Amino acid sequence: MGQIAQRTLIRAFNNTFITACRRLMSFLVIIILLVSGCQPEHRQSQSLSGQLPIRVSPRLESTDLEKIQQNKEKKAQQDSINSRNTDYKEQLYLFDNISKNPRTKGQFVDKVLDNNKDSKIGILLPLSGNGKEDGRAFLDAMQLAFFEVANENLELLIADTKGSPAGAAESVQKLIAEDVGLILGPLFSGSTDAIAPLARAAQIPVISFSNNKKVARTGVFVFGFLPEQQIIRILKYAFKKEYRRVAAFAPANAFGELSLSVARGIIGEMDQKLVREILYDLNTPDLNQLVREFSEYDNRKQRLKRQKTQLNKQSDDISNDALTRLSGLDTLGDPPFDAVLLPSGGGELLTVAPLLAFYDVDPSRIRLLGSSLWDRVKGLSLEPSLMGAWYAAPEPELRLLYEAKFEKIFGYSPPRLSSLAYDAMLLGVELTSEDREWDGGLATITDPSGFQGVDGIVRLLNDGSNERGLAILEVGRGGVKVIDDAPSTFFNDN
Repeated sequence: MGQIAQRTLIRAFNNTFITACRRLMSFLVIIILLVSGCQPEHRQSQSLSGQLPIRVSPRLESTDLEKIQQNKEKKAQQDSINSRNTDYKEQLYLFDNISKNPRTKGQFVDKVLDNNKDSKIGILLPLSGNGKEDGRAFLDAMQLAFFEVANENLELLIADTKGSPAGAAESVQKLIAEDVGLILGPLFSGSTDAIAPLARAAQIPVISFSNNKKVARTGVFVFGFLPEQQIIRILKYAFKKEYRRVAAFAPANAFGELSLSVARGIIGEMDQKLVREILYDLNTPDLNQLVREFSEYDNRKQRLKRQKTQLNKQSDDISNDALTRLSGLDTLGDPPFDAVLLPSGGGELLTVAPLLAFYDVDPSRIRLLGSSLWDRVKGLSLEPSLMGAWYAAPEPELRLLYEAKFEKIFGYSPPRLSSLAYDAMLLGVELTSEDREWDGGLATITDPSGFQGVDGIVRLLNDGSNERGLAILEVGRGGVKVIDDAPSTFFNDN
């Protein structure tokens, strides 16, 4: 590991807070002038289609200083992170003031500021139409990173995809005409597919926020969390912990089918097979019956009934004690599996997991396994049927600090995936900080050492996909904790 230079985004991430104070003033000007009214409670239906691409630069006019100071004073009066405890606020304070630590000061930012060449990064996001709320949050996250690490020679050109492939194709041509060196976005796979041939013809690399490998190709990278990696990570960990009889209960859609396919493959590599697999439609009226059959509830209930009948016939003290112990049970014995893969999240997870518990899939004996979609479930640790469950996702520590800073500045909680936009902008600043031709840029984007941001280490691969270092997290009553660390490098120590 000592042989691998740590030329990663963690340097950028650490140093974002070195320049936070001086960049915050520039940042607030842009918030006032360009994206005011973009928070959920007061976002206005602002059409950007007639003024694309919007230009954003860190340059600051002195006449704006009075406005900035007034805005800072107003924000200082707001407690925008009331929901967080005192210890967490202290963490945030230390994170904001990391520049006081001489070991982390200056390296990345100095490198960026040494570059005198004007650079342009194009941004493609749905700022109107389908996905506009996520698009605007992604834009806020990207500007947060931009105004913390970018130099005066770097310019953003923001274009609205209008939430459609056609809108993305139209807007990317405007970015191409502006001679941008890199495009961050779009958000959706359909839009990514639509702009890919245009961007490739112009030899402009694209870092899309999609997690669909089907739209990835040389020069068009997907930056989202790929389902395959999550399934492989959680199943390998479960096997390491001696769980051998794994079943899968997955949604009947492309994501569920992919999860099942990957699960079959990785379990097959371990000379095992899925004990049971179900693809379900959440809207089916027979979901209860499907879970009941999946868990073999009726067979185990009959087993309990037979055992009680046998003990009643014996009528001795030992049998009576056994009957007393069985009196509180609905079934006898466990299902034919010791772990269940539940890759979906959101409302689906909070519907299926309690149903499994209702039909006697006891979470204290049967391990539930999940994906990073669980990260987006509010109140995950409040659901009794998920206690002790494991899932694969990035380590949360740096992301939670990013989210606190985001909320402090913008006044609303960012969506889970907005951290992708923050990391992508840090990566974009680094990639455009040097004078690189297309071939050199592609080689740099696919640096095998990878980069590290708030969502951990990531490297972009030659085929346009990505590889991430994921942790294993456990759901508990006090929240979610890391029980197996994410790797800190893509290379072994030996």
